[in-house]
Amino acid sequence: MSIADRIFEDGMLEDENSRTDLNYGDRFYRGEEVEYCYNKTEDKFETINEKNEKMGKMKEEFMQMRLEEQDQTINTMHEIAAGYNNNTNQLNKKMAKKTMQEKLTKVADAPQVKETKEETLKRLFLANGLVKEDVYKDQRGFVIITRTGIDKIVSKQNIAIAYEPVIMTQEWVVLKATASIDSGAKNSRVVMSFGEASDKNLMGGGKKFPVAMAEKRAMSRVVLKLTGFYEQGVFGQDEIVD
Repeated sequence: MSIADRIFEDGMLEDENSRTDLNYGDRFYRGEEVEYCYNKTEDKFETINEKNEKMGKMKEEFMQMRLEEQDQTINTMHEIAAGYNNNTNQLNKKMAKKTMQEKLTKVADAPQVKETKEETLKRLFLANGLVKEDVYKDQRGFVIITRTGIDKIVSKQNIAIAYEPVIMTQEWVVLKATASIDSGAKNSRVVMSFGEASDKNLMGGGKKFPVAMAEKRAMSRVVLKLTGFYEQGVFGQDEIVD
């Protein structure tokens, strides 16, 4: 059936004699006001306005679909980029870790330059703020640090000392000293030593104060041990008997 026949069959045109004037292709007029066209997909006639509305809706749906596809594409690209960046960061971390390990290995493998005794003593003196008046050399060859020098080391290194009596008699006094330097939970150092005093190892007025002398000797020994002086053959003034 032709389109014109369908028009008359559906009653869209009132006058069959005017069909030749109204039929041109797929578009028709009913009077002079409404324009019709044949919808092949739905097999029906509809106005041009209805057709335009459908076409507009289809266009909107198509554009929306394109936008969704673009968003999906962009999200996929972002995911790919994020994965690439993550892999790059992991690779950089591995390379940095490897580089650090190589540096540490080189440092560990490098020959260690040992200090001479003179260099070590100089470093210790400077690190603890000692001056010429705080140190002297005994005629027997000992390096001696004075009482004021010991006090300077305690203050400089923030050393805490605790004392505990071991023997307390008129003839003999022995005190235990425990000293510590707190450089953090993992770097705390603790050293213990003793100080003793009696008529046999005291001279002059020191014999009247055996407890004080035992405390001074314990303090000198534990401080010098803790700070590395003792292993270099350095003693405290209060340790010298004569």
